[in-house]
Amino acid sequence: LAVLILVTYASITDRPKVAVAPTGETVVSRSMTIDAQNSGAVRVFGTDGAVIADLNAGQGGFISSIARTVKRQRTLANVALDGPVILTSDTLGRLRITDPSSGWSADLMMFGADNWGAFAMLLEE
Repeated sequence: LAVLILVTYASITDRPKVAVAPTGETVVSRSMTIDAQNSGAVRVFGTDGAVIADLNAGQGGFISSIARTVKRQRTLANVALDGPVILTSDTLGRLRITDPSSGWSADLMMFGADNWGAFAMLLEE
């Protein structure tokens, strides 16, 4: 009940968010399309159609999970299910994935080093 009261108060008074991940200046940004299979296998394409990564089910699990989240957010926003996402790295060493179609984004640092690393390799040339 106390949490409900606090959340209601914060919503009504437009209290600023304080637990927001810090962001720095963008160092690297890459637009890509993620084609995920139900098995967890993933193919990631650049905007030019070149394959950035072709991962089997054992390698692509977390990327596939994020792709399903993006698809769900696009469904909720009633926008096209295809289209690129943007992966960025900033001066603080943080990775963020953003879906311009639905407006959804996530700071990938909170998912742990292994999962963060899965996306970090997509920024490498």
